[in-house]
Amino acid sequence: MVSVREMQLRLVFSLVKPAVRAAARFGIPIRALGELVRLAYFEHLSRSGMSVADIAKRFGQTPRHMRSLAQRLKEDFFRAERDVGLAREVAALATWDAGEVRAAIRELVGEERIERDENGRLHTARQYVVLRSDEFHHRIDSLNHLLDGTYRAVLHRLVFDDRETAMMKTISFSAVPEQLVDFLRRLEGELRRELATLDENATYQGQAEQRFTMALTLAPAGEARRGDS
Repeated sequence: MVSVREMQLRLVFSLVKPAVRAAARFGIPIRALGELVRLAYFEHLSRSGMSVADIAKRFGQTPRHMRSLAQRLKEDFFRAERDVGLAREVAALATWDAGEVRAAIRELVGEERIERDENGRLHTARQYVVLRSDEFHHRIDSLNHLLDGTYRAVLHRLVFDDRETAMMKTISFSAVPEQLVDFLRRLEGELRRELATLDENATYQGQAEQRFTMALTLAPAGEARRGDS
C-alpha cells in the first residue's frame, strides 16, 4: 500500500518535471538548479509568514544561512516576484514592505486595474483591462501566475478531489493553423464575456471574495521545436 508521504513525493516529482526539462534545455548545472529550488522554497515559506528560525529548522541549517537567502531575494534577479508579482497580490499579502505596496498600488492605478473614487478609496476597476507588455519581468510574472493557477488546480482536483470548483482537462486535436487562430480569438472573446458576467453577478450578490483562477494553455503536441528536451 502506498503511504501518504510516498504519494506526496510522487506528486511533487511530477510537478518538478517541467522545471527539469527547462533546465536540461538551457544546460543549467544541477548545482545551480538545486540553488534555485532552495531560493524558491525559502521565498514561499517566508511569504507564508514563517519566521527565519522556523525556516532554518525546515532547511536543517542555521538562521544565518537563511538571512543569506533573504538577501538574495532582494537582487534584481527576483524583480518579477518582488515588483511585478506584488501588483497581483497586493490585496492579499500582509508580509510585503509598505513602500513596495505603495509602489504596486501606483502601478495598478496607472494600468487601470484599480480605481480611486472621489473619496480617495481604492476599488477594483469596473472595466476589465488586459495587461500587455513585452518586458521580460512581466513575462516572468505571467508565467508565475499561470503556474500558480495550475498548481492550485492540481491540488484541489487531485488531492482534495474537488469535482465542483476545480477542473483539469487535457484535450488533443488536429486543426488547420488559420482555423485554429480564428477559434482561439472567438474562444477568448466569449470566455471573457462569460467570466465578466459571473464576476458582476458575484459582486452584486456580495460574494466577490470567492475568487477562482482559470489557467488555459495550448501548444503543439509532441516534442517542441528547436531542440526541446
